[in-house]
Amino acid sequence: MTEMKHRTATVYYEGREIVVLVEQNPRARRVRLKVGRSLRQAVLVLPRSVSLKRGLQFAQSKAGWIVEQLSVLPEKRVFQDGMSLSFLGHESVIHHSPTAKRGVWFDQNVIWVSGQQEHLARRVRDFIKKEFAVYALRKSRETAEKINACVQRVTVRDTTSRWGSCSRTGHISLSWRLALAPVFVADYVIAHEVAHLSQMNHSPAFWRVVADLVPDYKQAERWLKKNAAYLYSFSTDGDTV
Repeated sequence: MTEMKHRTATVYYEGREIVVLVEQNPRARRVRLKVGRSLRQAVLVLPRSVSLKRGLQFAQSKAGWIVEQLSVLPEKRVFQDGMSLSFLGHESVIHHSPTAKRGVWFDQNVIWVSGQQEHLARRVRDFIKKEFAVYALRKSRETAEKINACVQRVTVRDTTSRWGSCSRTGHISLSWRLALAPVFVADYVIAHEVAHLSQMNHSPAFWRVVADLVPDYKQAERWLKKNAAYLYSFSTDGDTV
């Protein structure tokens, strides 16, 4: 696994301070600047051969671009009473029921949340993660059977750079935010990771496996590309997402 070191630095645009996360990545081939959709800040990627001073000069030259990219990110969405959202393919609404004693449960397209208001956002997120983990494990094993592969376990996390990953040992990791996407999109990402159990690369052979599992996978890819910022806009109180 490649070790990546992080620090923060500051650049300026018209007197405004812009905090930049500096990522030193030995595998990077060139200086790159991106706006992290989950962190909601600029990320400067430096290869081993580039100094921090040179990297910050590059970031400073792109300060206007950084401000522009940050300004078009969707407004942060915090789970709250009355919010509508898609949950595992169901157009749903969150309803706070403070006196109930059932924790969080799903019934007739309503995500019911008991307890105090200040815990609602975190409880909704944790519930979505738990339910998606159950769904993803079942779906990934069903998909793996089609290529005579075996999924050992599925972990649901808040990933920041990719929607999923797969190890040679059959461990799949997925972003919990996929639960907020259309089911065909979540199913595609699951199939994509399962396909790596056959081909641990992105070769033409790999994509043939993906196409066999999800013939219209390009539609799902287009949806993710168009709506990634929307999925990453979901947050809970206290999160840095």
